Amino acid sequence: MFKYTPRIDYPLLLAISLLILLGSLTVWSASGFSEPMLERHLVRALITIGCIVVMSTISPLSYQRTTPYLYVLAVILLLGVIIAGDSTNGSQRWLIIGPIRFQPSELVKVAIPLMVAWILVAEAGRPDLKKIITCLLVTVVPAGLIFIQPDLDGAVFTIIYALFVLYFAGMSWKIIGSFIGGMTITVPILWIFIMEAYQKKRVSQFLDPESDPLGAGYQIIQSLIAIGSGGMRGKGWANATQGQLGFIPESHTDFIFSTYAEEWGFLGCVLLLGLYLFITVRVIWLAYQCESPFNRLVSGTFALSFFLYAFINMGMVSGLLPVMGSPLPFFSYGGTAMITQGICFGIIMSLCRQKPYKH
Repeated sequence: MFKYTPRIDYPLLLAISLLILLGSLTVWSASGFSEPMLERHLVRALITIGCIVVMSTISPLSYQRTTPYLYVLAVILLLGVIIAGDSTNGSQRWLIIGPIRFQPSELVKVAIPLMVAWILVAEAGRPDLKKIITCLLVTVVPAGLIFIQPDLDGAVFTIIYALFVLYFAGMSWKIIGSFIGGMTITVPILWIFIMEAYQKKRVSQFLDPESDPLGAGYQIIQSLIAIGSGGMRGKGWANATQGQLGFIPESHTDFIFSTYAEEWGFLGCVLLLGLYLFITVRVIWLAYQCESPFNRLVSGTFALSFFLYAFINMGMVSGLLPVMGSPLPFFSYGGTAMITQGICFGIIMSLCRQKPYKH
């Protein structure tokens, strides 16, 4: 018998809460001080904190036992999106069940690291070729269903989650190099046969945003103007003219970092990046302390995935990466993505702060 007691890592929770606070202030400013939008954001933030607390009470053994069922549920929900999903901006990625509207692809962020780790720890030792192929086959199913939506970015990220687990499990660098080489070779194939016109336009605007300053390159040009105008100390909270005057589309969601940088400047950006680095390093350190291989693999993968999303968002709004539509974790306005991150960190705290229950 065990007690449902929250096992909170308070340094982590404090850093996450600070991210949410800064994000809430920026969402309010970027939305033109829309109270309904701020209220919705704060409600989702409270739900996120609640998910962290609740998920931290569940035992690591329960997570390991229920992993295959969670994976099957994720696949079923993705199939549901294809059959009866709700479309937005030409993409069928949403599922409506009663009053709840959510993206099942977000559940994959939780299910794939758990499932791949579950497969790898079934037998001790470094992953051999058979295990690697099994893991990739298990990953390809949800990745393919996400690709059909269409969501190429989400499909690629799904495969990356699996590779992170394999990396932490000790997959040899020869195999990692082969994967990187294989992905490099497939880039021309993706460009010619798979990538949609809007995806190619994203790459083109990344390489030369000035080629279409009023069209495809408009968003990134305005984002760079906002970041640059922030200077060292920023213009101050609520003084971000680029975001508030509507020059930056999605200034409170995917491009919220531009508004934040304009308001808080270089020093504020250093603080924000420091928070993301602290959370990532903290989780990896906690994962290193885990005795259970399953706990260690899952926690480490969640940490790298979290930082990857932050790095991609900051990189795309800074012109260092193509635009991918990736929100800034615990910062951007949104529901499903933030709550999913809360679930992930609740699981991390359970796996790293509790010892597995024994019979």
